[in-house]
Amino acid sequence: MSRDRTSRRRLSHVAGVGILITALTVVGGSSSATAAPVARSGFSPVPAGSKITKMPPGLAGKPVTVMVQLAGDPVAVTDAAATQPLTTTQKKQRRDQLSKEQAPVAQRARSLGGTVLGSYQHAYNGIKVRINSRELTSLAASPDVVAVHPLQSIKPDNVNGVPLVGAPSVWNAPDKFRGEGVKVAIIDTGIDYTHADFGGPGTTAAYETAHAAETSAADPALFGPAAAKVKGGVDLVGDSYNADPDSADYQPVPHPDANPLDCNGHGSHVAGTTAGYGVLADGKTYPGPYDSATVAAHSWLVGPGVAPKADLYAVRVFGCEGSTDVVVDAIEWAVANDMDVINMSLGSPFGTANSPRRSPPTTRPRTA
Repeated sequence: MSRDRTSRRRLSHVAGVGILITALTVVGGSSSATAAPVARSGFSPVPAGSKITKMPPGLAGKPVTVMVQLAGDPVAVTDAAATQPLTTTQKKQRRDQLSKEQAPVAQRARSLGGTVLGSYQHAYNGIKVRINSRELTSLAASPDVVAVHPLQSIKPDNVNGVPLVGAPSVWNAPDKFRGEGVKVAIIDTGIDYTHADFGGPGTTAAYETAHAAETSAADPALFGPAAAKVKGGVDLVGDSYNADPDSADYQPVPHPDANPLDCNGHGSHVAGTTAGYGVLADGKTYPGPYDSATVAAHSWLVGPGVAPKADLYAVRVFGCEGSTDVVVDAIEWAVANDMDVINMSLGSPFGTANSPRRSPPTTRPRTA
């Protein structure tokens, strides 16, 4: 979520992007690492015409963008199957070999009036082609072509992620586990408690008003014990804080306050995925109920979170940009304030199993 203080941060713009990636299967056995491997995937011959993945409706006779998958393992799969990791030279040799094998297929695509948009050898063995759908059968008949897959446009979306992990079936279980009574500390960039996903107005004006008074006490109707969703929290750092010494905006001195309003977006995204109410297509907060039919029964701007009845607490450890070194402080706050769950969607280039930045174990029984 880009930081734009004059425009509305829609969680739907970045929320829970589900990415479907064609699987790259590592086949048993190994390749010699002493010479450039010539690995094959062992695909069974498929009659021409049946190699084409089903196209979306309405594309007959129209230009389509497809991925033409070729036989042979890409560099990464070849490397994983080798007895010894491939050297840089061997990887380059494998890449060049695949590129050479792709050339006749690329030429065939051009001869059929298509445009080659890209070729891939490292993570995938194939070429991307824009071509009239009438020519796909001829293209699929080219030697070494395993399959032709249509490429559909993908947009950030979080509506399907929660059903994918099975949350609605839990909402519908006899005990109805939807997060009731659970206190979740989101240790992150803060939470935009004015957003409709958390019961706020969901307007640009509401956010701008809150941000103009970002170091003052928040509106108790939106943040605090009387609020609908974001029941409390703390800003441990302030907007300008950035603990990265290599950043041009390096400012390592925290300026804490009691108002953890998000000016980055990441924490709001995480909080929504965790326990957001959901935002309907008309921009209004979804009022419930939450059961196995909820997601399919409505049109959404933002889908409900995994535990939509849980209470959220924003523990802000980042400024508007950059990194942090106050995660231990945040964990201390969460434990001291009797949180049931700590969520940290954080990362660093180095860490150890006993790093104090890890949340401590607990014997508290979980209710969700």
